[in-house]
Amino acid sequence: MDKPDLSTSPRAIWRLTWPQLVMMYVMAIMTLTPVWTAGRFGADVQAGLGMANQCTLFLSVICLAITSGATAAVSQSLGALKITRANYYITTTLGLSLVLGLVMGVLGWFFSGHILELLQIHEDIRPVSETIWRIFMVGLPFQYMYTASGVIFRATRRVIPPLVVASFVTVFHALVCFGTSFGLFGLPQWGYLGIAWATVAAQVFGSSLNLCILYRDGYLRRAHIPPLVWLKKGLPYLLRVAIPAGIASLVWQSGYLVLFILVASVPNECVAALAGLTAGLRIEGFIFMPAMAFNMSASVLVGNCLGADNPGEARRVALSLLRTAVLVMSLMALLIWPWRAEISQAFSTDPATQGYIVSYLFYNLLSTPFSVASTVLGGVMVGAGATHYNLMVFGGSFWGLRLPLGYLLGHVLWGNATGIFLAMLISQVLQTLAMLAVFLKGGWTRHTLRAHLQRKR
Repeated sequence: MDKPDLSTSPRAIWRLTWPQLVMMYVMAIMTLTPVWTAGRFGADVQAGLGMANQCTLFLSVICLAITSGATAAVSQSLGALKITRANYYITTTLGLSLVLGLVMGVLGWFFSGHILELLQIHEDIRPVSETIWRIFMVGLPFQYMYTASGVIFRATRRVIPPLVVASFVTVFHALVCFGTSFGLFGLPQWGYLGIAWATVAAQVFGSSLNLCILYRDGYLRRAHIPPLVWLKKGLPYLLRVAIPAGIASLVWQSGYLVLFILVASVPNECVAALAGLTAGLRIEGFIFMPAMAFNMSASVLVGNCLGADNPGEARRVALSLLRTAVLVMSLMALLIWPWRAEISQAFSTDPATQGYIVSYLFYNLLSTPFSVASTVLGGVMVGAGATHYNLMVFGGSFWGLRLPLGYLLGHVLWGNATGIFLAMLISQVLQTLAMLAVFLKGGWTRHTLRAHLQRKR
């Protein structure tokens, strides 16, 4: 590995952020492709795909935890110019991701029926959900590796290679998805099953490309396998960051599973509401992808600054990214606001589903400044290794406010999913205020790898 670029100038920040911003949109197109395709098969397939996707995200929390720890450890190691330590963390992250992906995929496959039964999925969509879920479990180890390798690129500020890979993967995924779903391009016609198999094929393709590039560039070498002595010192910090991040992701994803259950069991139009939520989440994800780019840049830049023992610069960079992200995304939400109905028509042919998509976008576009701010601040905490703050704030707002309020409004008072969407807006506002309080207090700068190693001595 060459000497890392550690600049925090506006030009350096932009150079790190814009490829990730473009990549987020490229990946968002990939997530929208199956939702659009499922919409051609009906609301039951779209709702079943949404439940299978959400369950898969639930199993991905372990990978997200490991990669959160890797982001903090690798970026801080590079900030301190500890290149060997960074290489050790890279190989450790990839190895753990592969093993855990295999374990979770096997468990998810064998217990698929029990999991979906536990979630009380509506009987009309359970067969579709279970079939898609089982196919997704085949690709889970490759999903873990694709995610982990992408994080390694980002933590080392090498953001162009994953952008190129993501572009190829998105085109490949779309061709396979449309081809196998509708029998195009000489491919067999598998119906909605083609959506799931296209996702698996894309994960295999993307992870293979990323690993080949990392090997070519010298990151995957036998010399970079950490010795046992090093693991005893270095692995605890990775786990110290990863465990709260994993629990936070688990709390968040399990919260979304409960949210899906709440929507799927509302007294009125439950299937249309669930299909609307599925499409609405994908549309929202596409619109707010730039926020994730700022989140990722914040984690890397803050990690570099704190690794170099410069907390003042870490705060300055964080505030700069926060202001820019909120301004840019708020303007984008304003531009999209008048076109909610037209967007809903592009993702569903069912009038009831279209109505719930419009309702979902109404409340979530209003929450833009708050959701973007909390997303960026979450990235700051990851870079600092202070992921326990994300656990406390995000978990508390979801389970302590969003779900109880969603049940009250959606099931008791209004009787439909619109009340649940309003609860999402209210919880986002309070969540952001809590994250701002944590950031301004400043204790998040004291949870770095440097401090961990000093305590070890």
